Amino acid sequence: MQFCVQSLESVSSTNDVIKQAIEAGEPEGLAVRALRQTAGYGRQGRAWESPIGGLYQSFLLRPDVPFAQLPTLSLLVGLAVRRAVAGLVPDLASRAQVKWPNDLVVAWEVPAMSGVAEDDAAVGGGATAVAAEDACEASIAPAAQVGEADAAASAAGTASAPRPFLKLGGISTEVHAKALCVGVGINVARPEGQPHDAPAGKNIPVYLDELGFCEGPVEQRIAAVSEALCSQLAQLYPQWCAEGFAPFRAEFDQHAALTGRFVRMEDLSGNALAAGTVVRTAADGRLVLRAADGSEIFANSGEAHIRS
Repeated sequence: MQFCVQSLESVSSTNDVIKQAIEAGEPEGLAVRALRQTAGYGRQGRAWESPIGGLYQSFLLRPDVPFAQLPTLSLLVGLAVRRAVAGLVPDLASRAQVKWPNDLVVAWEVPAMSGVAEDDAAVGGGATAVAAEDACEASIAPAAQVGEADAAASAAGTASAPRPFLKLGGISTEVHAKALCVGVGINVARPEGQPHDAPAGKNIPVYLDELGFCEGPVEQRIAAVSEALCSQLAQLYPQWCAEGFAPFRAEFDQHAALTGRFVRMEDLSGNALAAGTVVRTAADGRLVLRAADGSEIFANSGEAHIRS
């Protein structure tokens, strides 16, 4: 397939434009990007500014697939984003990772920062809207393997974990009028005046210009990232429609940020559901955890938050 890209100067949200196109009966394949958003929003309606410096792009998709397959689309788009940025910045081939279920991160140890906590609201400057039904977030323990004592400490909230990842982007999937609005946000260039330290409750962002993708005007770099993403998604999406997520599971696990790390699952009210070490991603997109007793737990992205 091939995407038809509309490039706009400023919009309330690229998701809003796609939703209007869905309601108007537009076919799938439309992609809308904007240099800035005036009313970007995230999980549970959290709002933020979207200044020039990020790729803010949304896609209109109408996949003819079983409903149970839809949760894996965020994972597939995550792979497309990872491929796109790795192609533009060779150093990211080994460092760019997908963090279940809908984030792109860079594996890069940084010192623990006082007052910085993982949250789901920001993609750097606020790049993309995240579907309410996709209400998951992830903090991670400091080592790839943790003992039962460390796991218990993390589950009790007594461990102090450093932040080994920097957030480069995020993905949303929203069902709207029997179609899908897929939003992608990627931090391309740090906006002027943007602090390097995230405020309390936010992720620590990183930008492609800080990773080596810094030549030419920012508008041209944003367009290049958009083109690379559209190219990758145009290759992966038709196969996903025909074969589901199974053909992509090995690639996802190869670049999965949470594998080998202890996580704690919570519902939207903060009630603990399960805890364990991430071992793999299931073919249906669920996260597979190994509990302390050796049993496996299958985590659904629509039922839990993840916190360290």
